Amino acid sequence: METILFLQEALFLDQLIYAAGAAIPRGRRAEAASEIVAASLKGEAAGRLADEWRALEARAPHAATAFQSCDLVLAWARHFTDARTELRVVTVRCHGELVLVWPLAVERTPFGRTASWAGDPIGQYGDVVAPESTMREAWIDAAFAEIGRWDDVDFLCLRGVRADGAIAAWAARKGREIGPASEAPSFDAAPFGNEQAFEAARWPELKRNRRRAKKLGAMGDIRFEMVTPGAKASMLVARAFAFKRNWLAERGFYGRALIDRRAEACLAALAHGKGPDSGLVVSHLSVGGKSAAIEIGFRRGGRHYAYMGAFSPAFAKHGPGVLATEFTIRDCLAAGLSEYDPLPPVSEYKLAWSNRRVAVRDYGVVLSWSGYAALASAAFIRPAAKWLYEKLPLTVRRRLRFLSIK
Repeated sequence: METILFLQEALFLDQLIYAAGAAIPRGRRAEAASEIVAASLKGEAAGRLADEWRALEARAPHAATAFQSCDLVLAWARHFTDARTELRVVTVRCHGELVLVWPLAVERTPFGRTASWAGDPIGQYGDVVAPESTMREAWIDAAFAEIGRWDDVDFLCLRGVRADGAIAAWAARKGREIGPASEAPSFDAAPFGNEQAFEAARWPELKRNRRRAKKLGAMGDIRFEMVTPGAKASMLVARAFAFKRNWLAERGFYGRALIDRRAEACLAALAHGKGPDSGLVVSHLSVGGKSAAIEIGFRRGGRHYAYMGAFSPAFAKHGPGVLATEFTIRDCLAAGLSEYDPLPPVSEYKLAWSNRRVAVRDYGVVLSWSGYAALASAAFIRPAAKWLYEKLPLTVRRRLRFLSIK
């Protein structure tokens, strides 16, 4: 009896049952044509879907997040796929029309083959691209049945699922929660019709920013701009990464996207603007003609995603990053955007501009008996390693953070 209880509580008996269920359709061909048809595209073949994918985004601009946009995912694939990592896109059609896109990265790991959101480590949220519909759950079920037919994937890892996401209810029902929930604090523009209303709300940071602006102004003229894709945006992305790496090195912090040079190359390519629009935009605050703060962001579906902020050490003590955030929020209001999202996790500087929070969770689904090793890694080993790293002395962390994760 003790063994049974251990399996139920420690090895997740519900996932054992689910693994058996997922294994049933493997090796079978999809059933004959029906109104809902799912299929898979691998590697370069996914590029053939681009026009339809973009058309789906245009029909449903609020579907998914900026991190599932066609152009971001395809750019990610050009920089990150290799012998170990493959792009796979699951599609669902209803009466022949594309209604769902599920972009995944299939990776060979020491714990088996894992499918996770395509876009990591750039992507911060995960979701399926699917318009709101009473049929959406059925579409997701059909997509998952297609994933269940992949006989070379052991574990499905769904990190960064927002509680208001298209896949949230399905993931909570089918998946196993991995680790504690986090939150995404954000600025909801709904209560503010314009900048005057924003000012009238008397945000505490506004008064502090007046003092910051006065000190920075004494060092040179303050200028703020929103830079769209082009040569300047690409240059600013490179500068932001340099600022951020120096900041992390001083504190011995670890950032996967910053250690892996492919992330910078991918974002620089998106920022350069060759090809379709990924929604990337760069906020740039300069003082005396020198960059003081830079924010790399994405705009999609009326929301601004503040992907990464960085500031120059020459101006750091005067808080240029906080001032740049205010100017970016003002630009969001002027552009009619509904939300400024600084992304998880919660921190004090993000809460300073927040009037809304959304829960964010990670989920895992075991697809084969071998998937338990990957589940254990995601649920226990990886969090434990992170906790241990944060407990190490600063000098040790500084050495370890330069190890390649590629």
